[in-house]
Amino acid sequence: MAFALILGIFLAFWVCVMCIWVESSVTAYKYQSEEAVEKNLNALYDSLETYIEENDVKGTDAEALSQWIRTQNYAYISIYDNDKTTFESGWWMSEDIALEEKESQDEEAAESDQRIDEDSFTTDVYSRIIEFEDGKYYVYADVYAEYEWHRLMVIVTIILCFLTLLFTILIYNWKLLKRIGLLRSNIQKVSDGALNQQLFPLRNDELGALAVSVENMRTSIIQKHQNEKEAWEANQQLITEMSHDIRTPLTSMIGYLDIIEGKKYNNEEELDRYVSACRDKAFQLKDLSDKLFQYFLVYGTQEEKDMERFDASILLQQILMEQSAELYNQGYDVNLQFNVPDVDIKADLSGLQRLFNNIFSNLQKYADPKEKVSVYAFVEDKEVVLKIENTILEESKKVESNKIGLKTCEKICSIHGGMFSYTEEEQKFIVKISLPVAEKRTVQQEDV
Repeated sequence: MAFALILGIFLAFWVCVMCIWVESSVTAYKYQSEEAVEKNLNALYDSLETYIEENDVKGTDAEALSQWIRTQNYAYISIYDNDKTTFESGWWMSEDIALEEKESQDEEAAESDQRIDEDSFTTDVYSRIIEFEDGKYYVYADVYAEYEWHRLMVIVTIILCFLTLLFTILIYNWKLLKRIGLLRSNIQKVSDGALNQQLFPLRNDELGALAVSVENMRTSIIQKHQNEKEAWEANQQLITEMSHDIRTPLTSMIGYLDIIEGKKYNNEEELDRYVSACRDKAFQLKDLSDKLFQYFLVYGTQEEKDMERFDASILLQQILMEQSAELYNQGYDVNLQFNVPDVDIKADLSGLQRLFNNIFSNLQKYADPKEKVSVYAFVEDKEVVLKIENTILEESKKVESNKIGLKTCEKICSIHGGMFSYTEEEQKFIVKISLPVAEKRTVQQEDV
C-alpha cells in the first residue's frame, strides 16, 4: 500500500507537470502571441467606441464607463489627457477605488488649453486616441484573457492529480482484491479436499506471506496424510506378516506339545528333539513379539521418558563390550576403538539397550562374518558419536526388509535428543549415532 501511495504521488506529480506545460503552451500561443493580443485589444476598442457612440459617453463620465468595463472580462482601461487621468479601472479594481482615484486626480489637475497632442502621441496596439462626446482622449487598454484559462487549468490540474492518485490506489486495491479472491478460491479448494491445489505467493508481501503459510499448512497436511497412509500400510503389512509368521511356529509348537503331552515319542532322544524344537519355535515367537514392539515404538504415541544422568565413558563402554563380545562369540572379528572421555549423557537405560540390541542383532543377520566389524566411539562438538561399519553379506541383499529396526533406532535417538543415520556405500554399511553431552553439574547441584 505504501508503494502504491508513493507511485500515485509520483504519477500525480508528472500529471501536474504536464498540465503546467499544456497551460504554458496554450497561453503562449492563444493569449500572449502578437496576433492574439492584437485581436483581443481590437475587439475591446471596437466595443468601447460602439458604446461611446450609442450612449454619448464623455471621457469624464466615470459611471457610464464603469458600467461598460463591467461587461468586459479581464480588461483594463486608462483614459487621460495632458492634464490628468479622467478614468482608470480594471477587472482587479473595485469601482470605489477607481472613483476615489479619479476625484483625487480632478482636485490636483489644472486646466490647460491643449488637452492632447496628437502629433507627439505614439499610438500602438495598446495606446490609442479615442473620440468621446466631449472630445478626444488618450486611451491605454489591456486584456488579460489568459487568467480565465489559468483559473480553469488550476481546477483541471487539481482534479487530474487527485484522479491519478485515486486510480493508482484503486488499481492496486483491485489487483489486491483479485489476488485475495484467487487465494480464497484456492484455499476453498484445499478445504474441499483438493490437497494437490498448490498455492503460489506471487509477490513478496503480506499477502504472499499468508499464501506461503497456507501452502506450508497444505504440505504439512499432505505429509500427515502420507504418514498416516504409510502407518496404515505398515500396520496392514505387519498384521498380514504376523498372522502368518505367528501361526506357523505356534501351530508347530502346539503339535510338538501334543506329542509330548500324549507321550507319543519312542525314546528320550526323540523327546529331547521335540523339546528343542519347541524351544526354537518359542524363540521365533519372541523375535516376532520384539518386531511387534518395535513397530509400536515407531508408529505409536510415545510417553515422555524420565532421563537419568550417566557417565558415558562407563555406560557406553560396558554396552559396546558386551555386544562386541557376543559378536565375537558368533565368529565375527570386532575392532572396538573406544575414545570417550569422562562426560555425562542423559538417557533412558532400557531405550539405549534396545537401541544397541537392534543394531548388533542386525549385524548378526546381515554382516559378512569374514570381514571385520569396526566400532568407533568418540566425542565431537559436544556430542558422543558412535560409528559402526561392516561389510554387507551378499545373500542378505536379496532379503526384503521394511527397515522397521532402523526406524526404531531413529526413534530412540530422537527421544534422547540425538541423531541416527545410516549409509550404504557399495559393500559397506555404516551406522552413525550422536548423543548430546549433558551440561556439567555445578557444585551446588552436586551438594543437593
